[in-house]
Amino acid sequence: MKKFRVSISILLVVVFGLGYYFYLSYRDAPTPAESQSEVSEIGKLMAKDLDADYPNTPRKVIDLYSQITKSLYIKDLSEEDLKKLCNQSRKLFDVELLNANPEDEFLENTKKEIKEYNDKKRVITSYVLEDSDSVDYYTEDGQEYAAISVKYFLNDKNGYGKTYEDFLLRKDEKGRWKILGWQITPANEEEDE
Repeated sequence: MKKFRVSISILLVVVFGLGYYFYLSYRDAPTPAESQSEVSEIGKLMAKDLDADYPNTPRKVIDLYSQITKSLYIKDLSEEDLKKLCNQSRKLFDVELLNANPEDEFLENTKKEIKEYNDKKRVITSYVLEDSDSVDYYTEDGQEYAAISVKYFLNDKNGYGKTYEDFLLRKDEKGRWKILGWQITPANEEEDE
């Protein structure tokens, strides 16, 4: 009987050990390679000199903005990196949008959004921009505008989802496309069918 209890005890230790091993192996924590990749991507975004190398099309502006936004929601972003990424993001904004979102207020609002995302364990996994042919260009009162849509793919504790955002850009006096604003739009029903 004593040998039977010892055998059961050893078996339970082995089962719990294997269970713990599988838990550690398959949890959602990023691998060191993934973490290093995220860090190097963030470093590239922060180091980008937008005064010398500004994106030359509305699509490229929104692509860079989306890269920055995706990076903002990575866990364990330092306060310094957060500020740098927010400043890079603001360099893509039109003067009107900058005036409506002072630097300190923009940073605080971004922190709140990041906290909401973290509380929901939500991350932006990827995004898709409209094709260049789908960018809507027009002129109004002598100002050049462009409209473009982006589909963001999200993952959170409830599963996968997506959100759509329509961006409006305006060309400034230097000929640079700047983000004037954006709004979340309902999903394209034709696409989802």
